Amino acid sequence: MIKIALRNNLKYPVQLLIFNVLRDTENKILIYYYEFDSLIFMPLMFLGEFFAGLIIFSYQRKFLIKYKNDGDKQMKFKSIALIKAKRFTTNNIGGTKIFFLIFFVASFDFVQFMISLYTPKFVNVSGSIKSRVAGFLTIFDALFYYYVLRLPILRHQLFSLIVIGSCSLIVIISEFFFQKIDIFLTYGQFILVYILTFVVQFCSAMVDSTEKYLFENKNLNPFKVLMFEGFFGFILSFLHGIFHSPFVEITNFYKDKSTYDFTILIFALIIYIILSGLKNTFRVSTTKCYTPMTTTFLDYILNPLYIIYFFARAEDFLIDGKRNYVYFFLNLIIAFIISFFGFVYNEFIVLFFCQLDIETHLQISGRSEKDEINAHLDDLDTENDDIEQ
Repeated sequence: MIKIALRNNLKYPVQLLIFNVLRDTENKILIYYYEFDSLIFMPLMFLGEFFAGLIIFSYQRKFLIKYKNDGDKQMKFKSIALIKAKRFTTNNIGGTKIFFLIFFVASFDFVQFMISLYTPKFVNVSGSIKSRVAGFLTIFDALFYYYVLRLPILRHQLFSLIVIGSCSLIVIISEFFFQKIDIFLTYGQFILVYILTFVVQFCSAMVDSTEKYLFENKNLNPFKVLMFEGFFGFILSFLHGIFHSPFVEITNFYKDKSTYDFTILIFALIIYIILSGLKNTFRVSTTKCYTPMTTTFLDYILNPLYIIYFFARAEDFLIDGKRNYVYFFLNLIIAFIISFFGFVYNEFIVLFFCQLDIETHLQISGRSEKDEINAHLDDLDTENDDIEQ
């Protein structure tokens, strides 16, 4: 009925998950122990993207094996085939369009990062609400995947989207019953939190789908794209910093804390740059090798563990300051269901009922191998008949 199906290049999503967790953990440590939550994270994130893309792309050009195939050069990086497309410049329409699309991606990344920084400012809002409705990320990505990239949504994927969407709607509706609405958090503010969350998810879908288009349709090197994304994003962050300086929090931290604490902060920010670069390196690698839906799936795959952690520490799922077990178990069960069908959608788990398996990579590959074997046997029979004659 159920089978685990491991895919090629699984190391990319696994490493993306690892560096995603490490960066989020470092960010939460800085907030929890040092109460440091600053706009400086945004330019540092783009700086990490730029340097990661620059270093890997330069490494490819200088050291990796290059070979000619019918006059076209091709490079491989960690088993990813990277076709060297025509050099793009702003002097031709194609190059201008590509630069515009990369700037477009960086702009949406900038917007979603800005909103993500400001959303937690709302008082009394559940700290895990953003991650608990992250299943809509897969839905948004799938819609762009189907209507913009014109790629198919298969039977098991459509079924998974229906389950994920239904469970996510239950989370939203139930939140109106469990969330405490008062003068500190009105219904209007609460609805605004959801709107901002969906805007972030929409921006994320735009980023993922546009990157997939650039990688597949324009044959662009993912790390070259990442380098330009980081460059454009850093410029946008710099322009924003003119009006809202990200260094105010660092200056205040320097005044209020000891030299030791300030040194630790600078070291932590450098680590943040490195983790951001590594995370986004494997993010574009995962999008290239798999789909945007696989990339966003890793944003909520660990939700059940996070929910247990927040509840154990009494940081969430509270009503009047006390743990509410109905609130907790409802969201925990839903989180397990959403994560499970995220596995099903991305074919890491295959369901063998209601014909949900017939369009999966596992079954298609199996049928192809059988067809090849049968064709080979038919050829042997033909050869034997010729010999007998």
